[in-house]
Amino acid sequence: MQVYQRIANPYMPQGTANATNSPTPFYAPGEIGCAFYDPNTARAHARVKLDSGATSATPIGAVAAGQLAFWKDRVNNIVTNDKRFCQDGASGAINAVAGVFPVAVTGGGGVNGADGQPLYYVCDIVIQAKGMNVASDGNALIGAQATATTTANVASVTYTTGVNTAPVSQVIGVMTSSTVTNNLVPVDVNLGSFVA
Repeated sequence: MQVYQRIANPYMPQGTANATNSPTPFYAPGEIGCAFYDPNTARAHARVKLDSGATSATPIGAVAAGQLAFWKDRVNNIVTNDKRFCQDGASGAINAVAGVFPVAVTGGGGVNGADGQPLYYVCDIVIQAKGMNVASDGNALIGAQATATTTANVASVTYTTGVNTAPVSQVIGVMTSSTVTNNLVPVDVNLGSFVA
């Protein structure tokens, strides 16, 4: 479980963590890489930057709400929805989940900002939530561990089969339903915590 520094009073450019989607340079750059609890959403979020390569042109496509966010560069707090660009490699991505995207975040598409640096979009990924709709591979089982799926070119979860089977990938949380609706399953997400 990742441990983050806590943001006491986070800057909310769109008024809620579920809608944060702001290009860099960010107004409050010291908040990137930190986490906070949002009483409006009853969720814990980590503030990160979306990889400028996460666009509709990739096999996974543009970021959609409920998709998993994989670490592209943990040191610089950059995430992606495309396993191929995970810092641990495509096969290692199943153990490098940073959080869950609550909204469809914009990707810079290889565009540079006014400072000449890649244009990343700052977003707030979910690291703790009750009953959050998370992208699913179509398999769900109430009470089962939701783990990052090993299927290629997806950013979703599956359930761990068998009560005595150790998960082969990172546990995202626990499924709260056996029903998958619009490729989403409710999950009690638990991926990170923060310090005071």
